[in-house]
Amino acid sequence: MNKKLVSLLMAAIMIVSLGACQKKPSADAEEKQAVTETGQKEVTPKESEKKESAEKKETQDAFTPKQNFNIRVPFAAGGAADTIARIFAQGLQKIYGKTAVVNNLTGANGAIAAMDLLNKPTDTTELMVGGIGMFTLAPLFNKDVKLNLEDYQFVCSLVSEDIMLFVNPEKTGIKSWEELKQYAEKERIIFGSNPPGGTTHLLGTMLFGEAGIEAEAVTSDGSAKDLLALVGGNVVCALATSSLGSQYVEEGSLVPIVVFSEQPYTGYKEMTVPTAKSFGYDVVFRTCNFLMTKSDAPKEEVAALHQAILSYTETDEFKELAQNANYVPSIEDGETIMKTIQNAVDMCRQAYQKYYAK
Repeated sequence: MNKKLVSLLMAAIMIVSLGACQKKPSADAEEKQAVTETGQKEVTPKESEKKESAEKKETQDAFTPKQNFNIRVPFAAGGAADTIARIFAQGLQKIYGKTAVVNNLTGANGAIAAMDLLNKPTDTTELMVGGIGMFTLAPLFNKDVKLNLEDYQFVCSLVSEDIMLFVNPEKTGIKSWEELKQYAEKERIIFGSNPPGGTTHLLGTMLFGEAGIEAEAVTSDGSAKDLLALVGGNVVCALATSSLGSQYVEEGSLVPIVVFSEQPYTGYKEMTVPTAKSFGYDVVFRTCNFLMTKSDAPKEEVAALHQAILSYTETDEFKELAQNANYVPSIEDGETIMKTIQNAVDMCRQAYQKYYAK
C-alpha cells in the first residue's frame, strides 16, 4: 500500500478515536457540582431543589405531636372558615397520623374560643382558627371582649382577601370614585354594609368620612346580602370582599371602584381597581383568617406546623378539596400575620375614636 495512503488512514483512525473519548457528560455528571474558573463550586438547579426540599423536611420533622389536634373554630359549622379548617384537619391527620378534631365554639366574636385555648395546657396541638376582627374591632365595640395579642402565637394565615367598594352603573350611572363623589353632591349616599362593629361598616364610615361625603349605612348580617341589595338598586354602593363580588363583576352588573389595600387590585380580568390611598385616604385593611396557638408554644414546633401546612397545599388532594370549596389559600408566616394585625389595630382604634366614640 502507498505510504502516503497509509498515513492518511492512520490519521483518520486517530481522529475517530479522539471523538469517541470525548463523550457527552452523563445526566448524573451534570447534576454534580461544577467547578468554576475561580475554583468555587456551583450548585445546579436540581441540587438546589433537593437542598431546599431537605431543609423543608428538616423543619417539618421538628414537631412530633404526642396527642390529637384540637382545632377551635369560632364560626358556625358549614361556613367558609369551618370548611377551610376541616380541609387542613384532614391534612394534619395524614401528615402526623393523629386525629384532628374541629370544635365549633361560637360567640363573643371569637373570645369564647380564644379563652378556651388559653385555659388549656400549652401544646402545639391546641389550635384555633381566628379572624382579624377579634383583635381589631371586637374589643372596641364589645367591652366584654378582652383579648391580649401577646398571649397568642400565629402559625400561619389560611385566607386573606381584599375588601372593595362596588357600584351598580345600570342603576346610578356611577362607574368610578370621581363619579360617586359628583353623585354625592346632589344625592345622599346609602351604602350596604354589616352592622356597626363590622369591618365593612367601619371601612365605609372611614372612607366617606375622610372624603367629607354624607353617607348612611343600610346594614345586614352578610356582605352577600349587601351585594344583592346593590344589584336590586336598594343602595348606591356596597362593600364586600373580592371573591364575593367576582361573579357580579364578571357578568358586568357591578363595578369595583375602590380597594382598601396597599396596592391596586388586578385579580379581575382586564381591570385594575385603584386603592383608597391613591385618592388620598389612608384606609388600608385586609380581612384574614389564621391558625393560632398559645404564645409559649415552642417556636420550632410552630414553624414545623407551618411547613407541614405548606407541604399539604402542594398535594393533589388539597388542590381538589380547595377547588371544590372555591378556596384560594394564603399561607403567610406568623410574623407577617402579627404585623398585619398590629397595623390594623392602630387604624381601627383611630377610626373608632373619630367616628364612633361619643
